[in-house]
Amino acid sequence: MKPKLLNLAGAMLVGVVFGLVAPVHAAEVAKPAPVSPNTWIKVGTDRPDAIYQRGEKAVFLVSMADKAPGVAAELAWSLTLDGAKVLKQGTLTLKDGAATVEGTLEEPGVLQLKVTPTANQEVLGIGMAAAAFEPYQIPATAKLPEDFMEFWNAQKAELAKVPLDARIELVEQPNPGVELFEVSFANIDGRRSHGYLAKPKGGTSLPIMISQPGMGVHPNGLKESRWVIGNAALGFLALDMSAHDMPMERSAEDEARWKKYMGYPYIGSEDRMTYYYRHVFTGMVRGVDYMTSRSDWNHRAIISSGGSQGGGLAVIAAALDPRITAVVSVAPALGEHTGPLHGRPDAAPSNLIMGRDRKTPNPAIVAATAYYDTVNFARFVKVPVLMSSGLIDTACPPTTVLSIFNSLSCPRQLDLVPLVGHNQGPRFGGLRNAFLMEHAGIADPAGKGATSPNLGAPIERK
Repeated sequence: MKPKLLNLAGAMLVGVVFGLVAPVHAAEVAKPAPVSPNTWIKVGTDRPDAIYQRGEKAVFLVSMADKAPGVAAELAWSLTLDGAKVLKQGTLTLKDGAATVEGTLEEPGVLQLKVTPTANQEVLGIGMAAAAFEPYQIPATAKLPEDFMEFWNAQKAELAKVPLDARIELVEQPNPGVELFEVSFANIDGRRSHGYLAKPKGGTSLPIMISQPGMGVHPNGLKESRWVIGNAALGFLALDMSAHDMPMERSAEDEARWKKYMGYPYIGSEDRMTYYYRHVFTGMVRGVDYMTSRSDWNHRAIISSGGSQGGGLAVIAAALDPRITAVVSVAPALGEHTGPLHGRPDAAPSNLIMGRDRKTPNPAIVAATAYYDTVNFARFVKVPVLMSSGLIDTACPPTTVLSIFNSLSCPRQLDLVPLVGHNQGPRFGGLRNAFLMEHAGIADPAGKGATSPNLGAPIERK
C-alpha cells in the first residue's frame, strides 16, 4: 500500500467546525476581527451561576472594562427569550462606570441581555449575559413523529444491504507514535462516506473514538487530521468522519466540487427522503460498521463525540446505533427546529423550517425535519452522555441544548457555563478526561482526573 503524502498546505478554508462561513475575499482580509462579547462592555449576573427560580428577579450588571479603546456614552439594551422573542428593551448610561438591568421569566427558560453601544460598536463590540430560570425544566418544542424509529430502522435496513467496501490508504504525517490513514466505505444511494483513521502505532485491543463532523466543508491536510491524531495519541482507535461524499485528501478538481455543498443543511429539506442529512446519518452507522470490523478494536468501548453539528450528530448516532457505549457532546446543533414557532430559538442551521423568505414556516419542511431533530433522537439514547453548553451561545443557544439534554432519559451530565459562547467551558477538559477514563478505560492523558473547581453553574447529573 503506497502511502499518501499529507497536504500540509491544506486548501482554501470554506468551513469551520462550529458553523458555515462565506469564502474570504482579498478585499476583506484587512478588516479587523470582530470584538468578542464582553471584551470592553462587561455584562454579568448578580448570581455567579446565573441560575434562578421562575419569577425571581435577575439583576444584570453592566460596566466598562479598564482601558477601553472608546467611550460608550449611551448603550442600547434588549432582553430576549434567548436571542429570539424580544421581551423588553431600552437605553442606559453608565453612572460611576456601572448600571443595572433587571428581568425575570415566569416559565422555565433563558433570559438573555444584549447591550450595544449606539456609537463605536465596531471598536467596543457588545456585552452579553444570560440568566437561566429553572433550566432543567425547559420542555422541548420538537414533536416526535409516530413512525420516527420505524423510518430510521428502514434506512438502516437499506444500508445493511450495501456491502461495506472499505478502502484504506496510509497517509504520512510527522508523529512517529501514530499511524494515520484515509478511509472510505460505501453508503446508501451510491454514495461513499469518508474519514481519517488514526491509531497508536502497533496498538491492539483499543477503545474506539468516532468524532462526528462540524458544520461546513472542511479543508484537507494536516489542519483537518490533527484532531484524529490527537485522539489516537490518547490511546484510541480514532475515526474523524466527514459529512460529505468527498475525499479527505483532495485534488484541485475535488476542491472545485465543494461549491455544490454550499448550504447543504437546507438541501432537500422538504422531504424526509431527500434531505441532505439522510446519508450523513446513515454514514455514521456505516462508520461504526467499519470500526467494529477491525481486529484492533477491544470489543468494549465506542465513544461518539463532537461539537456543534458534530455534537448533535454524536447524540443522533447513539440513538441510531446501540453499539455506541457513551457520548461526548459540546454545544449540540440540529435541534429544536420548531423553536421559532414558539418564540424560542433554534440551533444551527437557523431558520431551517422557514420558506425562502426565512419568515414563513413551510409545513413540508416542518414535517420532514422532525425526523432529523436532535431532540427526537435524544429520546432514544440509552448510554451515558456528557454535554456542555455556554449560556451566551448564539449558534446553538442554551435553550436548544437544554431541550436536548432534558429529553435524555439515560445517565447524563451537563456543564452549563455562564459567559461562554459557542465553545466549551474551562472545566470541561477535566470532566471529559474523567468521563473517558470511566467509559473508555484509557489512562488519564494529562494526569487531571480530578475536575477543576466549580467555575459557574453546577453540573447537572442524573
